Amino acid sequence: MKQALIVSHRGACRCAPENTFASLEKAIDLGADVVELDVRPSRDGVLYVLHDATVDRTTDGAGRISELTSTDVDQLDAGAWFAPEFAGERVPRLEAFLDACRGRIGTYVEIKEGDPAEIRDMLAVRGMLNEAWTFSFDQAIRAEARAKVPDLRRMVLFTHVGSVERAVAQDAHIIEFHEENLQDHLVREAMAASLVTQMFYAGSDRKVFENAVRCGVEQMNIDDVELFREVEQDILSPAA
Repeated sequence: MKQALIVSHRGACRCAPENTFASLEKAIDLGADVVELDVRPSRDGVLYVLHDATVDRTTDGAGRISELTSTDVDQLDAGAWFAPEFAGERVPRLEAFLDACRGRIGTYVEIKEGDPAEIRDMLAVRGMLNEAWTFSFDQAIRAEARAKVPDLRRMVLFTHVGSVERAVAQDAHIIEFHEENLQDHLVREAMAASLVTQMFYAGSDRKVFENAVRCGVEQMNIDDVELFREVEQDILSPAA
């Protein structure tokens, strides 16, 4: 067994406000290999790094981002809700966020809303296309990405496809498992089919992490990076 690649979910979202430059820097400090980020456009078509459809939860503003102009979004405070020391953090524009990632950390772009081709081009012009990948919960966006930008690596959820065979049939590059469907034989089957195996888990249950390590999952999309590395170390390098 070897160490799993760490995907820091929304950046280091337990240490800093999610999907901000601060969370990106914390993820890099923690030694994450990849940052997971969410993308949505403003009313005037500027792509931002934001999870929710509205700005209410993670900024001092209100309303749907799709109804706000980029001027409006650029003025929002995206840090004070998390802790006073992060006051003044902004909702990052995707272009600036990718610039901050380039050469420092990989990128996994979850498209909540937006044009996959535009995102692909932003990655390509920065030389980041080969290592990046994308996913969307929106079936139409997934289909558009497969049709329009086949050179942008795509992830599928085991929950959606139901089998490794169907993931292969959809030309996926990565298959993501969750706590309830992670099984050793499925991981082996996926790897035999040349799919990269990934697990998403936002919790901190050691037993879940132990199962992931023992199944040999190659990438972990997680919040608690430090605990996972501790569990992984215990299993891969047991005390004499």
